[in-house]
Amino acid sequence: MKKGILMKLKLKAGNVYFISDSFFEKVNDPFLKINYKTTKRPHYFAFQDTITSLYWLVPCSSKIDKYENIVKKKQEQHKPTDTIKIIKIQNQKAVLLFQDMFPITDKYISEPYIRGGQLYYIADPKLISNLESTARKIVTLLHRGIKFTPTQPDINRIEKLMIAELQEKS
Repeated sequence: MKKGILMKLKLKAGNVYFISDSFFEKVNDPFLKINYKTTKRPHYFAFQDTITSLYWLVPCSSKIDKYENIVKKKQEQHKPTDTIKIIKIQNQKAVLLFQDMFPITDKYISEPYIRGGQLYYIADPKLISNLESTARKIVTLLHRGIKFTPTQPDINRIEKLMIAELQEKS
């Protein structure tokens, strides 16, 4: 799909997307999960921030066992597990890493995830609503300076860069 064509599309709740390399080059944050050289990874669950008009992207992982163990340890220690959600996307387990999410403009979203010729997306509207609610809660905590991991992207700096770009565009 051509970049110019995608920019005219409205991003849809529940869809999963890829990001262009130019975003990672511009932002230059050492803790962002950058694109792999050989495959189209990682992919991201996106939702829009109605206040800033930015999109927040939540990295998706296929390392189910790793994150199930992390969630289990957190539960045993009676710690919150909101930052990691293990869900099903089209009958396949996936991990959403809310702890690593970041803001972006639609300019850097290169294309939707197409798998086997079909759009890869979360179909359940109730699950999408729940995930967006979790994401908004995490964004609020991130804005308060809460750090969930030592390798967390600097979302406040990234957000300022993206808002500045939106203002230049207007």
